This record gives sequence, structure tokens and C-alpha cells, in this order.
Amino acid sequence: MHIFLNCGLRLSELKNLNIDDLNFNDNKFSIIGKGNKERTGYINKPTRKALNDYLKIRNTFNCGENKALFVSNYGTRISISAIKKIVKKAYDKANIDSNLYSTHTLRHTCATILYRSGIDIRTIQELLGHVHIDTTEIYVHLYDKKVMDSMLSHPLAHFMMSDALVDCT
Repeated sequence: MHIFLNCGLRLSELKNLNIDDLNFNDNKFSIIGKGNKERTGYINKPTRKALNDYLKIRNTFNCGENKALFVSNYGTRISISAIKKIVKKAYDKANIDSNLYSTHTLRHTCATILYRSGIDIRTIQELLGHVHIDTTEIYVHLYDKKVMDSMLSHPLAHFMMSDALVDCT
């Protein structure tokens, strides 16, 4: 959940992450995305802590030479269905309707949070690995505080219809 929300990964990207993809020295990781395109993801402090905590648990499984970052209880790479079940369980625990939201919703949420905090759309496009900017615009549920503030301070926003009716009589 943490990596979905902080890094905006696709489900398949999360599943396919390997331990060797992580570079804690530079706080980044490599991702093989859609179309076999490689991009860089970044590890903030909370994500780094979550990964370190997870790696301690991971090491208790019998993984052998398995390089998968996320593994099942049997030490094999975690499946997509297992990830979906984990996310569904988290949604249910948080009283979020898991029939309305998915793992992909977390990617949208990451993009929207970045955009609302002032990160420009081109940077978000690069982080998400989108080829076209219009795909990113859909992801961020375009929310522009400047537009909203402008409309709320519109000169007619304070104009009452009853004031206009006085002039009509």
C-alpha cells in the first residue's frame, strides 16, 4: 500500500520489483514499465523505512536465491491476485468500499496528491511513466486551486439574485 501511494506504481510494476532494483544509497529504484520501458522511481524517507521494515520480515521466509522484492509465505514472487487481496483487505479494514476502489486507484491517488501539492504535470507524467500528457491529466483528476479560487472570487459570486430583482421592478 505504502509503495503504491508514495511511488505511483502499476500493479505489474510492484509485482515485478526485485531487490536488486533498489538503490538505498541514492534513494531510488528501477522500474520496468509498460512497453518494457525502464524508468526511475524515488524512495522518500517513509518509503525507505517501510521497505527496510519489510525486508526484515522478508528475510524470515525461505526465499533462497529468489530476487523478487515481494514474496509469498512460501518464498516465491507474490502474485497479482495476492496483491489485490492485500489491498482489498486494507480497504475493508479502513471501511473503504473495495468494490469501488482497486490497486489502480492508489496510483491515481498518488498522482492527485502530487498535483495538489504543487508538483507540475510534466514531472508527474515522468514519474508515472506516461508517454502522453493527456493520460496524466486523467490520473490527477485535474484539480486546479487557482481556477477554483478564481471562480470563488468571481465578481458575480457575491452578487445576490434578490439584488438584481430590485432593479427589475
